[in-house]
Amino acid sequence: MKVLLLSILFLSSLLAKPSDVSLQLLWKHQFQFAGFYVAKERGYYEQVGLNVDIKEYNSTINIVDDVILGKSTYGIGRSSLLIDKVKGKPVVPFGAIYQHSPIVLISTNPKIKKLIDLKHKKIMITKDAISSASISGMLAHSYGLKNNMLLQKHSFDYHDLLDGTTDAMACYISNEPYYLEKSNIKYKVFDPKEYGFDFYGDIIFTSMQEVQKNPDRVKSFYVASKKGWTWAFNNIEESAKLIYDKYNTQNKSLESLIYEGYALKKLAFVDGIPFGSISKNKFESISRIFKFKGMMDFNDNFDDFLYPFKEKVKIGVLAKRGKEVTHKRWNLLAEYLNNRLDYYDFEIVPLDFVQLEESVKNKSVDFIITNTMYYVLLENRYGISRIATLVNSDILNKYRLIQFGGVIFTKSDSTNINELIDLEDETIGAVSSLSFGGWIMGYEELIKHDKNFKDVKVKFFGTHDAVVNAVLEDKVKVGTVRTDTLERMANEGKIKLSDIKVIAPKKYKNFPYLVSTKLYPEWPIAKLSHTSDELANKLLSEIVNYKANDEDIKNNKILGWTVPLDYSSVHGVLKKLRLPPYENIELRFEDILEEYSIFFYIIVVAVIALISRLIYDWRLNIYLNQYNKRLDSAVRSKTRELTAANKKLKILANQDALTKISNRAHFMKFARKYFEIANRNDESLQVLSLDLDYFKKINDTYGHQTGDCVLKEFTNKVSLLLRKSDIFGRVGGEEFCILLQNTSIKGAENFATRVCEEIENMDITCDKNTINITVSIGVASLKDEKSIEELIKKSDIALYTSKEKGRNQVRIYTQN
Repeated sequence: MKVLLLSILFLSSLLAKPSDVSLQLLWKHQFQFAGFYVAKERGYYEQVGLNVDIKEYNSTINIVDDVILGKSTYGIGRSSLLIDKVKGKPVVPFGAIYQHSPIVLISTNPKIKKLIDLKHKKIMITKDAISSASISGMLAHSYGLKNNMLLQKHSFDYHDLLDGTTDAMACYISNEPYYLEKSNIKYKVFDPKEYGFDFYGDIIFTSMQEVQKNPDRVKSFYVASKKGWTWAFNNIEESAKLIYDKYNTQNKSLESLIYEGYALKKLAFVDGIPFGSISKNKFESISRIFKFKGMMDFNDNFDDFLYPFKEKVKIGVLAKRGKEVTHKRWNLLAEYLNNRLDYYDFEIVPLDFVQLEESVKNKSVDFIITNTMYYVLLENRYGISRIATLVNSDILNKYRLIQFGGVIFTKSDSTNINELIDLEDETIGAVSSLSFGGWIMGYEELIKHDKNFKDVKVKFFGTHDAVVNAVLEDKVKVGTVRTDTLERMANEGKIKLSDIKVIAPKKYKNFPYLVSTKLYPEWPIAKLSHTSDELANKLLSEIVNYKANDEDIKNNKILGWTVPLDYSSVHGVLKKLRLPPYENIELRFEDILEEYSIFFYIIVVAVIALISRLIYDWRLNIYLNQYNKRLDSAVRSKTRELTAANKKLKILANQDALTKISNRAHFMKFARKYFEIANRNDESLQVLSLDLDYFKKINDTYGHQTGDCVLKEFTNKVSLLLRKSDIFGRVGGEEFCILLQNTSIKGAENFATRVCEEIENMDITCDKNTINITVSIGVASLKDEKSIEELIKKSDIALYTSKEKGRNQVRIYTQN
């Protein structure tokens, strides 16, 4: 019967009709859409039950309306989808092929070297390029170009650049440059992202109706398409040949298709961003540009706009108190990371001891949080690496705890059990043979008290809560669990501490829990060998800056994370108890008897055996001492390296690497605190947005090294003008922000004017070049803003006004 059912299911899967869907491209067939062709031709769509019709673009098609009306299931759009959404169209982006838009402005006119040189010049730009706003935004950003250009209808013929029909043309970086380079024609590229207009290119989107009715189909299409794109970019020549043979409606050469593939790969794969991802933060940045250009009202609600497929990251957690309690305690960590790391979906996976090792062995999780001893074992077996140590809190939130111990206990009414010696004939309840706080620490304490405890009877119950309940229910007389278990269960109303009696209690300074053993380092979080260093560094950067709020501490007792601690004491107890990875094969007396003939006299055999054992023990002790020294040295060396690396990481997380002032994240962290203080105390607060004028010209003329020198001299000069209470941070390439506390708007204006004058009068010498710069400043004063971000937006608007009015000046934000 079982075979019959399996056969029926197999035949049903073969006979199942694939789902018919269509994809509307935004241009004609070329390498720009290679991943979709590959997914279709290599059967990736078919594998997920999809029959995909890839539709070439023509001028009569409105892609957004076709997708909304169901004429096409999916479409390829640009960042202007955001405008469509604000206009009420139910579009839902769920992936971006290119993290940077391939649309650029190209000129072959040798007299055009800077954007300002396009003043009164002819520019070919498509309607779609205008709606994407990257080209038009870049042109408007250059003071003096606005309304001083002749926009022409796009001919899509690069020869118009050569014969002077136009001075500049909106092009794809992957297309026209190929033909210009092949003809040895020099050209100048103006890339919008270099001017702060960094938009997506080729966004995969669908309708809200498709997302609601067929979410699994949307995901299947995305996964299969992503698989096709990965193959296409890993096999550019073969993909180009596929397009050349089957999709070449534009009659492109194979060489040009290959050139296009390599050019587009640079835009699709960006360090730190998983391929195909879309970001809420980036769309928020794009929406501000649209708002500034008057193309849409600002919208900060993107919850129903994006349908991103994030990279799943699993954190396996040892469920010491059971899976339900573990989920409740650690889910806040996943939520925190999901809010901070835009492209990843973190998930907590509670696991028992056996499941945890299986997950590490099978690489089914990416990080683990486990007890200290189990980490040492898994590190030895599977090469995992700890990256941080847990910082716990006590029940009353008075202490930062980076160590824990074990507690041996019985019921308070057990009159015949008061000391360790009373446990000789008792069965001890413990968590697991692999539980450090729930067995090994207590076992070490017993052995230290009396060697006879080496063969003590023990019964394992799986979780700490189960051990406590077993003692209270008289299943065993004595139990051992990690410190804080009894207090947490009492705080949760599950037990009464008055029903518990601690055996051999100890006291440690600033350690509030009941304890019977030595203290050892808290649990680590560790990366598995397959987890990338890049992802581990991102996670580490976030968790070391994690500051739990009062509610989190109350519910979970997690204050945060610190650098990995020295595990020498853990290795020491494992060596002492000869536990993995410090097992020792002892020489058996039976082996000696088998080695020698029974014809030897018994006395001779006994002497030889004694001498052999002495020699063996002597050599073994020498070997173990040497091995222990090497291992201890390696552990201390690794710990020092990790401590130094994490100290450096903390600095990098807060400081701009070039100018040594606060980076954006660090500035915003303190800006939010100043904002809260000013609101709470009804104090004044001023924000200054600063932008170096014509800074790109400096980079283009003197090079980026000189540009870096100018930025450092600028920040050094401004820093000298600041008070200790002021905050100064670099928030962009040549963009800075200053926060002034307890300063009137007039005082802020005077200060900003002084900055303008001081900067204008500077003579900056970099690489034997004397350079003069100016700065434009926008000022906004705290009134009724709901957030520091809203206040900074207003100072940015004032800054843009300063730019438009001629630069090198101060403008105060005023409500229109």
